[in-house]
Amino acid sequence: MFETERLRLRELRQSDLSLVLEMFNNYEFQENGGVDYTVPRGDNFIEGWAGWAKSCLFFAIIEEKESSKFLGFIALKISVTKNRDAEFTIGIIASEWGQGFGTEASRWLIGYGFRGLNLHRISLTVAATNDRAVAVYRKVGFVEEGRKRAAMWSQGKWVDHIMMGILEKEFLLA
Repeated sequence: MFETERLRLRELRQSDLSLVLEMFNNYEFQENGGVDYTVPRGDNFIEGWAGWAKSCLFFAIIEEKESSKFLGFIALKISVTKNRDAEFTIGIIASEWGQGFGTEASRWLIGYGFRGLNLHRISLTVAATNDRAVAVYRKVGFVEEGRKRAAMWSQGKWVDHIMMGILEKEFLLA
């Protein structure tokens, strides 16, 4: 278990799965995450998601320290070990957006990724229409590295994906 000023980052528990399912069954959350068609999710989805979480290099449930309230999850997944490049993922329940929890958890995990896990870079992809997430990622040091044009169908139109990254040397100099 790890802690920041306001947050606890802990292991995934069976009891978290219903909360994760509820989080993914929020329309705005699904539209901003863009993993697939926006549809009601069920047991098959959550079983697959739990398998994904277990396959990550680092995965944690985010909860508020004071109340132990479930806030979401954060992860790093590495595909090619020798490149030391991990894919960053975070999900915060919609009712808690705008309170700085994503920024706080992201800063912690980026630091841990470079100092504790010896990563060289951390990468992510975000929908260009997800202004809130893009602002958080920029605030914690990610820079735009490119765009995949018209990569995601969302709310009746094609949306770009923004590829962002942060290098170890950039983080350590900041």
